[in-house]
Amino acid sequence: MDHVGADPDPDGRTARERLKGERERDARRRRVRRRFSVVGAVVVVAAVIGTVFGLGNAAENEAEGKPLIVPANTVGEQRTSVLYGKADARHMLSVVVDPRCAPCSRVEAELGRTMRQLADKGAYRIEYRPATVEDDARGGEGSRRAVNALGAAANEGPGKFVRYLGAVLAGRSGREEWDGDALASADTLLGIAGWVDGLRTPAFDKAVRELTYLPWSKKVAAAHNQDGDEDALPAVILDGSAVTVLGDDGVPVSSGEFVRQVRGDKG
Repeated sequence: MDHVGADPDPDGRTARERLKGERERDARRRRVRRRFSVVGAVVVVAAVIGTVFGLGNAAENEAEGKPLIVPANTVGEQRTSVLYGKADARHMLSVVVDPRCAPCSRVEAELGRTMRQLADKGAYRIEYRPATVEDDARGGEGSRRAVNALGAAANEGPGKFVRYLGAVLAGRSGREEWDGDALASADTLLGIAGWVDGLRTPAFDKAVRELTYLPWSKKVAAAHNQDGDEDALPAVILDGSAVTVLGDDGVPVSSGEFVRQVRGDKG
């Protein structure tokens, strides 16, 4: 007798198993977004998880023995975030993004300019929270080394950090993901930095090549990685409430829809 879901697909999974997997991924996304609204507990849990799982052995070895140097222009209890926008803005838009994350790249391409334009007008400030979950999920050191370079950019100024983050994401737009070793290359990261006016200072170049902020990237992973679940990124949260930036088909929402959400909720 035939059974529904008994025919396997080419990778050997039945329809029933595929459906189960999709439901589990959806459940993980919902759990991650709920955590952002529980402000105090999130920081503690993420810190414990990130400390245990945040870095691979190779990055641990590279960071070992290096002094912890925290970039200038960073904020938060652990100084792992960067703020962009007007200091007197009444609302906060938190954006969790991994340099290797393909959906993060698509959202940046579609919505990044709009997000920053609203911040420039004082609608909210943006709190950028870098993450490194792709290294943990897929292997490689690209996210961690890119976060090291982002630390060097933050040290040069919030505006340069934001433009460099956009350039890193734009550099892999349209691919499924950065190769694990692509962003691990100092030459690649410095080449991307050449797209940002004034970023290639001797101090920046030295920090990228010598991995000055790699121990700081470990703190970033502890603070911002969300259970190692790459499917949850990018996460965008306005004053504790999740903002939808990707449709069910993985396509970013339009700029108009994004504006409607943030202005409709907060006026």
